[in-house]
Amino acid sequence: MVASEVSRISRSVRDFSATVERIVDENDVGLHIFDMEIALAPNDSDPYTRAFLTATFAELEAEIKLENVREGIAAARDQGKLHGRPPFGFDVGAEGYLTPNDDFEKAVVALDEVDKGTSKRSLARSPGIARSTVRKIADNRERYIAE
Repeated sequence: MVASEVSRISRSVRDFSATVERIVDENDVGLHIFDMEIALAPNDSDPYTRAFLTATFAELEAEIKLENVREGIAAARDQGKLHGRPPFGFDVGAEGYLTPNDDFEKAVVALDEVDKGTSKRSLARSPGIARSTVRKIADNRERYIAE
C-alpha cells in the first residue's frame, strides 16, 4: 500500500496502529509513506520504524486537535461569546454571553469614582474589590458602559 502522507491513512493514533497492523501484519502487504520516506515491509520486525511512525502521527493528531480548538475559540469570540474567566461584575450565561451579576453595580460605581478622580488605591480599600480589579475595570470601561 502506498500513501502520500500519514494523515491519508487515518485520523487517530489508535486507528493508525490498527490500520498498520491490519495492512502489514495480517495481510502481509508493505506500507510506503512518501512524505516521511518510510517503508514498512511485511515480516519486518524493526520496532524503531513503527515507533517513529506512531509518534509522528500522534504529534500530527495533537496539532490538528489544537488547531481545531483555536478555530472554535476564534469563532466563539467572533460571535461575541466569552472564552475564559468572566470579568468582575459579569457571569457567563448559558449561551456563552456575558450577563451582569451582583457585583456589576460595584464596578459601575468604581468607574464613576475613577472618573471623578478618586485613586484606584483608595477604591481598592472598599470591601470586595482589589486594586488590580479596579485597574481592569477602568481599562475595560467600554464593557461596563455598554450594559
